[in-house]
Formats: sequence, C-alpha cells, structure tokens
Amino acid sequence: MERKLIALDLDGTTLNETSRLNPTTIQTMQRLQAAGHIVSIITGRSYQGSQAIYDELKLNSPMINFNGSLGHLPHQDWAAEYQFTLNKAVVLALVNQREQLGINQIIAENKNSNLTAGEDLVAGQFFPEVANSPKLSAKTLTRNPNSLVLIVKPERRTAIIDWIKARFDDLVDIGVWGGPNAILEITSKGVHKARGMAYLAKHFHISRQNIIAFGDEHNDLEMLQYAGLGVAMTNGTAAVKTLADDVTSYDNAHDGVARYLTDYFELAE
Repeated sequence: MERKLIALDLDGTTLNETSRLNPTTIQTMQRLQAAGHIVSIITGRSYQGSQAIYDELKLNSPMINFNGSLGHLPHQDWAAEYQFTLNKAVVLALVNQREQLGINQIIAENKNSNLTAGEDLVAGQFFPEVANSPKLSAKTLTRNPNSLVLIVKPERRTAIIDWIKARFDDLVDIGVWGGPNAILEITSKGVHKARGMAYLAKHFHISRQNIIAFGDEHNDLEMLQYAGLGVAMTNGTAAVKTLADDVTSYDNAHDGVARYLTDYFELAE
C-alpha cells in the first residue's frame, strides 16, 4: 500500500470524552507510523495545548496548530516550518473595545507564548495554558499572534462577528465553536486546516488521494473536503457528516478513529 498522510483532529475525534487518548488509539497510531505512514496532528489547539498528546502518541511527524496557522516539528528545528499571523491592529482594536462589545476574554497565541485580556472561567477549562499569562496590551503585544481566541457573552456573539467583519473582513476569518460555549477563533484570512494538511502532503510527496483526514466540527470541513478520504466522526456535526466521504461506526469515546484505521489498513491480528 502507498504511503498515506493520516491527518488527525484532536478534540471530539482522536481524544475521548475526557480529552485523553485511549490506549488502543495510541497503539494504532504507533503501528501506522512504524509502517511508514505520516501520522500528523492537525488541530485548532495551541502547541502548548497539544504537545503532551503528540508526545504520548510518540509521533515524529510535523504538527499543525491554530487551525493551519503554524506548521512545525515539535522539539526540533525544522527548515520547512511556517506560520501565518494576524495584524496587531486587529488585536488591539478588540482589546480597546472588549468590554463594550461583550468579550469576556481575549487570548492572543503564538507558538510558545500567549497573552490575555479579561477573564472567563471557560478559559481555564479549554485553554489551561493561559493560567497566569501576561496581560495583553499595546505594550506587551510585541509581535503579530498566530491566532486569537475570544470568549464572548453568548447573546453578543452575532454582534461581535458583525463588528469584526465590518472592519477587518479582508484580513481575518472567524470560526465559531459549536456547543454551549460562546467561543470565536480568529485566524489570518484564508488560513484553515486544509492549508496545513496540503503543505505537509506536498512536503512528503504524498498525493491528495493518499490523504486520510478525520474530524468532527466546523473547523474540519475544508480538511475533510480536501483529503482523498475525509472521514467524519459519528459524534460529529450534521454538516460535517453530510460533506464527508465516510463516517466512523464508533464515536470518539470508543476509539472511532483507531477502529476505522484498523479496518482500512487491515491491522487486526
């Protein structure tokens, strides 16, 4: 079988319902990597928020963070590392209007650092790396961030999106988290997971039809559509399952990705 690029979303996909890795998933990914396939994490998470998972999987492949904004090789210098960043002016405009707009917290993220303005209990749950982060201000923001996360008041979400689009629509894209938490992810215009995945495929000389991608949410759509085989989780959103080429039989709590790959590669002993 030709070498494949296996692209893994984390939350709701490769990780179980407690945001951890099941042993079966770890073993399956290591078997596929040992067989010569490229197993790569492609996530909206920061590097800080995904490094432990990468290490637990014992991967040696590049990783894509911030929904495609950063591509790098963890723990090593990689000549092919890339990054997309947001204009600081966008960040500072949001910081200045944060309270008036109804934004509880703004998190500006880079590969190895982050800055925050405001606070919200949700941040500690989904972004543990922001605990004790330096304050985000015009003085501390010395470079353009890879990604912005806004934790907003739910009733203000639409108005905030409209405000950003009216001023910066040519500079940024806005991702909206599903579920009960009102979280917006802002990246540089035209940057999404598929950009990072395509970059890796080109780097490793893997054709588009030899990419297998797994995801469950809105920020996985472009990746699943670009891959030769885009697989939605059975616990994924209706939109993702409709557009995917296939759907897993098991959810993320029951090794849905690992079981799918075991069948696909006929790994069962």
